[in-house]
Amino acid sequence: MPIKHVTLYACDNSMGLSLGLTQDVFAFASLLQKNLLGCVIDISVVTLDGEAISSFSGLMVQADCALADVPKTDLVILHGIWGEMDDLLKQQQPLFVKLREWNNAGIPIMAATTASFLLAEAGLLDDRISTTHWHKQKEFAQRYPLVEVRPERFVTATGELYCSAGMNAAMEIMVHLLSKLSCPEIAQKVEDTFLIDFKRGYSSDFISIGQQTYHQDDAILAVQQWLEIHFSESLMLEHLAVRAVMSLRTFKRRFKEATGVTPLNYIQQLRMEQGRELLKHSNKTIAEISWRVGYEDPGHFNRLFKREYGQSPAQWRKQQIK
Repeated sequence: MPIKHVTLYACDNSMGLSLGLTQDVFAFASLLQKNLLGCVIDISVVTLDGEAISSFSGLMVQADCALADVPKTDLVILHGIWGEMDDLLKQQQPLFVKLREWNNAGIPIMAATTASFLLAEAGLLDDRISTTHWHKQKEFAQRYPLVEVRPERFVTATGELYCSAGMNAAMEIMVHLLSKLSCPEIAQKVEDTFLIDFKRGYSSDFISIGQQTYHQDDAILAVQQWLEIHFSESLMLEHLAVRAVMSLRTFKRRFKEATGVTPLNYIQQLRMEQGRELLKHSNKTIAEISWRVGYEDPGHFNRLFKREYGQSPAQWRKQQIK
């Protein structure tokens, strides 16, 4: 089934870059979907009361409808916000009710950069992993102690809740969601058009995972970011090396130098983390979870999980219920 409707939610002090990029991406995807699948994507810019809002830079953004009038939707995008969070969040109380309704209905919700504050304020990130813009990580962690903040992650995905640390990470999520909700061909064309030349730059105080070293190897950072949303796929190191525009030998060496672990170990870390999220927040069987995170053999998943966390998946899940 092709995606039919996307909700782009905006409020005062939303980031203009975030709003403009998502509108362009889905307008382009709509044209592609019409040509390939025969139907457009209906895109609604939504505000709390249906009135225009002023972006962080003062750009006026017109709304298509109010929050209460949003039609049945397939995807919700929350845009980054900037400024004094207390005042901004107090104004958005009706949104939090709607976010919980959408989440209960299984509708994917993506929070671009600081929009993770909106998800957390709605209580949807409690006891879940999340990330946000690195300039707001400390404030986010202090405000939401029940959220497992992962400052080293570009992307977090828990259930149908997606958070990004930056706009190029948000682009990776949008490409992934288009592949999932529309079709892989459309997602690939969007990636080729918007993401391939998107500048990947990060501050050195942001990149760290476990005991890994800080680094600013942009090519490796780009692969890390891509892996955080594609880790469950069948992956070959040769293909990752091609993404990094390196020989396989150079890629493996630079990845280890930059991160402190091999590419395979990095993929395993991501899969184990997502497996833990699914054990905690879903009723899926261990075999289903194994498949969802990229392992066809549940026994292999069990062994790796026990090595990582000291317990089998079944034991770990049982402990969380206590």
